[in-house]
Amino acid sequence: MGTAATQTEPVVSERPRKLLPPAVFWVCAVAVTSALLVLRRPDAVFHAQFWAEDGVVWYADAYNRGALRALLLALDGYLQTLPRLACAIALWAPLGRAPLVTNLIALLIEALAPLFLLSNRMRNLGPLGLRCGLALLLLFVPDASEVHAAITDAEFQMAVLACLVIIAEVPRSRAGRVFDVVILTLFSLTGPFCVLLFPVALLRTLWPRFVRQSTKKERWHGVQLALLAAGGLVQGLTVLTTAGARLNTTLGASVSKFVKIVAGQIVLPVFLGRNPFDPLSSDPRKVLLASVLTIAALFAFGYGLTKGSLALRCFILFALLVLTAALAYPTIEPVRNQWDPFLVPGQGVRYWYIPKLALMATLVWLLGRQRPVAVRLLAGVLACIMGVALVTHWRYPALPDFRFESYVQAFEQLPPGATGRFRLNPGGPWIMELVKK
Repeated sequence: MGTAATQTEPVVSERPRKLLPPAVFWVCAVAVTSALLVLRRPDAVFHAQFWAEDGVVWYADAYNRGALRALLLALDGYLQTLPRLACAIALWAPLGRAPLVTNLIALLIEALAPLFLLSNRMRNLGPLGLRCGLALLLLFVPDASEVHAAITDAEFQMAVLACLVIIAEVPRSRAGRVFDVVILTLFSLTGPFCVLLFPVALLRTLWPRFVRQSTKKERWHGVQLALLAAGGLVQGLTVLTTAGARLNTTLGASVSKFVKIVAGQIVLPVFLGRNPFDPLSSDPRKVLLASVLTIAALFAFGYGLTKGSLALRCFILFALLVLTAALAYPTIEPVRNQWDPFLVPGQGVRYWYIPKLALMATLVWLLGRQRPVAVRLLAGVLACIMGVALVTHWRYPALPDFRFESYVQAFEQLPPGATGRFRLNPGGPWIMELVKK
C-alpha cells in the first residue's frame, strides 16, 4: 500500500532483527491478529449465525443440491467459489455448527492480508515497523462490519490480499509460488474483481522497465497476469452463458450524490468512525462540505498516484477501479435509482472498504520525510484524528439473536423431504430453506 519512499528511491533491505526469534514473532503476530479479529465482534465465534447469503444462497445450495454441483452455480452472472467452498466444508459439521465454520473461514481470510504484510515479501513497502502499522490499519478499518466474519463478503478481504500478492516481491520458494497460485486462482474465480486487478498487475509488471529502474524480466509476473486473465475469461464466459442480468433500473447519478457518497461513505468514516450525513437532508452547507472533502480525497489520491511508490500507486489504482465499478454497476436494492441507497449510512459498506483502505494508506504515506513539511504537519493532525476514530469505533455490535439453534432443533424433528425454514440476519426476506434428507 503506502511507504515513505518515492518510486525513484532504492529499496533498502531491512537489517536482521534479533528482538524475537522468527518462530516467536509469528506466534505473537498470529495470536494478536486472531485476538483482534475475534474481539471486534465476539458473537461471530461464540454465538455464530448465518448472515444473509451465507445461509440463504451458499449453504442452502450446498445442502439441497450437493456441494460439487453448487460449485458450478453462478450468482449475478459470476462464479463465487470462495463462499461455496466454505459451505461445502461446513456440510461436514453438524448443522448447528455450520455458521461457526463459515465465520471461521471468513476470519481466516481476513487475517491473511495483515499477516502477509509482515512477511519478507512485503519488504518493498518499508521497514517492519511501518508494515506492522499498516497491518493494524487493516484490522481497524472503521464502518466495515459488513465485511467482517461473513463469508458472503469475504471476497473483499480476498481482493485486498490478492492486490498485496501482486504488489509483493516475487516469491523465491516453492511454497511462496504455490501460495500465489492458490490465492490468485481462488480470487479470480470469486466474483469479477480479477478484471479490476488485471490492469494493476500489468502496471506492476511494466512500470519498472518503463521508468528504466530495471530491465530484468520476472517470469512470475507473467504467471500472475496469466492467472488473472484466465479467471477473467472464465468469469466473462459465465456472464455470457448464465442469466446474470442486472436489475432494469437507472443509476440516478448526480454530482451532489457523488460527493455525498464519497464524503459520507469513505472520507468521514475514516476520521469520525461513521457516516453522519442524513440522506434526506438537502442542506446546501452539507453539500458544500461533502464537495470539499471529496476534492481533498481525490487530490490526495492524485498526489499519491503521481508521487507515490509503485506499491502505493497500484493500491490506489485498484481502489479507484473498485469504486468506479461499484458506482457504475451497483447491486444494492431493487429501486429505480441505484445511487439513492448509497446515501444511507451503513448501506453498501462492502463497496467502500477498499477505497477507505487506500485513503488510510495514502495518509500514512503523506507522513513520510520526503513530503513537504506543511503536508506532513497536516497529515500528522489527520492521522491523530483517524487514530482516535479507529480505536473508539473499533468494536462492532453483536448481530440480533435469531435463535438459530431453535430452528435447527425443529428441523431435526422433520421427516425426510420436508422443508425447514430458518430466519436469518439481517431479517426481512432473508429466509433459508433446507429440504430434510
